[in-house]
Amino acid sequence: MADASKANPQGVERLGYLGLGLMGTPMTRRLLKAGHQVAVWNRSEGKVAPLVAAGAKHAATPRDLVANADIVFMCVTVADAVAEVIFGLEGLAAAPGAGKLVVDFSSIHPDAARDLAARLKLANGASWIDAPVSGGTKGAEESTLAIMAGGEAADIERARPYVLHMSRRFTHMGPIEAGQTTKLCNQVIVGWPMGVLAEATGLAA
Repeated sequence: MADASKANPQGVERLGYLGLGLMGTPMTRRLLKAGHQVAVWNRSEGKVAPLVAAGAKHAATPRDLVANADIVFMCVTVADAVAEVIFGLEGLAAAPGAGKLVVDFSSIHPDAARDLAARLKLANGASWIDAPVSGGTKGAEESTLAIMAGGEAADIERARPYVLHMSRRFTHMGPIEAGQTTKLCNQVIVGWPMGVLAEATGLAA
C-alpha cells in the first residue's frame, strides 16, 4: 500500500461512501457528525439529497467519488452489485487508485471478495478491506455495529479511526476474505436454532 502520509501530506483523509441504503445512510451520517469530509454516490439520486443537505458532497459517478476520496466505504446488496460499482462504466477502477483504500461493508462470498480485491489492485492499484457488518439497521443508527475485517494490517489501522465512528468493534480477522468467512461463521451460529425449531416442530406434528 502507498504510504498514506505521502498521499495526504496533512494527514487528513478524504472519505467517500457508495451505497446509501438502510445501512449506508446512517453510517454516512455518523461520519458527517464526526466532522469528516464525505463524498457520496448512490444509484438512485433520491437517497443522496438528504446527506448532501447534512454536509456531504455529491459525486456524479463512482469514478468521480474515488478521484476525490482517499478511503472509500461501500455497502451494496450482492457481489454483482459490488462488481458493477467497481468495474462498470465510470466505476472505481476507472480512476487512479494508488494510495487509495476501499472498505467493502457488503456481505458477499469470500471467493468473490478475494477476486474483486485482486482485480481492482491490478486495474488501478487500490487496496481492499472486506468488512461485513453485524448489528442491523439499529446498530448502524446507534454506531454499535460489530465489523469483521480481512486485509493488510496497515490498511486496517488506517481505516480504524473512521470505522469506529460507525461501529463499536472493528476486528482484524486475517487476510482479504477473512472478514467474509467470519461473517458466514457468525450466520451459521445465529441460524442454527432455526434448524432445531424446525425439527422440534416436525416432532410435535
